Amino acid sequence: MANPQIVTISRDAAGNPQVAPDPFILHKLDDQMVKWVLAEDLPQDLAFSVEFKGTSPFHEFQFSKDHPCSGLARRNLVADPKRVYEYSVWLDGKFVDPGGVVDK
Repeated sequence: MANPQIVTISRDAAGNPQVAPDPFILHKLDDQMVKWVLAEDLPQDLAFSVEFKGTSPFHEFQFSKDHPCSGLARRNLVADPKRVYEYSVWLDGKFVDPGGVVDK
């Protein structure tokens, strides 16, 4: 996977999940993909899941520790830097609702 957009999953001081960057910005013309990874200070065997709400910019709606890469944005997707795709990240029974943008 060349030039992936890395989204790091970590915890805030209260133990709630958080992601960076939020929102992610995917560059469609560069055939960029998103890869969700755990922060280095978290146990690397922790399970996480990612689920897009409503519409996903990708062919799939769900991703996980076992399948952390998004693949390419759908070809019929019109890039729009003002449209935010909402998704949830679940970690240890808690979740956060970040967003993602698909740009040219």
